[in-house]
Amino acid sequence: MEKTQRKTWIKSWGVIFLTFFLLWSFAYVIGPWGEKNIPVFNEITKVIESDNIDSTAYMYTEIEGAYYGEKNLIASLRLTQPEKTGFTLEFMTGVAACFGLLWFGFKFLPME
Repeated sequence: MEKTQRKTWIKSWGVIFLTFFLLWSFAYVIGPWGEKNIPVFNEITKVIESDNIDSTAYMYTEIEGAYYGEKNLIASLRLTQPEKTGFTLEFMTGVAACFGLLWFGFKFLPME
């Protein structure tokens, strides 16, 4: 294996492992944190648990519970007023994270 091919191979596997790590961290760290600390997520979680909705299902068809679940989720989103709006630390952190992901994608992912 040539030196450049070896570097490309190592870089490719590094990107794959980093991607899986980021997915894992979102599923097991960021997601549960958001569920407890972001009011809208908390309301959605309460509605899902109280109505016993299978939130992992991709689509509900012809199920009465889907109609009521959708109505409850929409109502909870409409009635929830955010405590913090504007340029808060959370907002700016989200913007910085988006720019970081864009930078990472343009720098390390192949453009072909």
